[in-house]
Amino acid sequence: MKSLIAIFGLAVALGIGTASAQWTFNATLTGLGENPANASTGTGFGTVVLNAAQTSITVNESWTGLIGGPATASHIHGPGGVGTNASVIFPFTGVPAATSGSIPQQTFAINAQQVSWLFSGYLYMNVHDSTFLGGEIRGQLLLVPEPSTVGLLALGVGGIALQAHRRRTKIC
Repeated sequence: MKSLIAIFGLAVALGIGTASAQWTFNATLTGLGENPANASTGTGFGTVVLNAAQTSITVNESWTGLIGGPATASHIHGPGGVGTNASVIFPFTGVPAATSGSIPQQTFAINAQQVSWLFSGYLYMNVHDSTFLGGEIRGQLLLVPEPSTVGLLALGVGGIALQAHRRRTKIC
């Protein structure tokens, strides 16, 4: 009976944890990631955090070493996989006209279709300048795994099963 209560408690805890989850997606921006690829030595990094309700994203992005001049625009495009160009979905404001810089943190409303593209890896970030009008550096947004959470959940479930097994073998 105690093991059933423990399993029920774990199920409730997992349900509560899932309801409050956020998801993080990262993009590493390079010239080779652009389509067509280019020889830019510029690099960048972007982060998108999807809220638990899957209704908004919070975005950060920075870059350094653009060779085509100061940034003129930056945004998230989609749906477009690696090597595929797509339309702008989320245009960033406050993009500094600089070869190295970052956007101010921004939040956007996101719909179910866009969330699906995000989880599927079909959204990408890029930075444009006057030489590379289509974008100098680009990176696909990819889900960041949470290994510590997965490991703890696996240990918790395994621990409950092991305790139940030990009780059964002692009784028999």
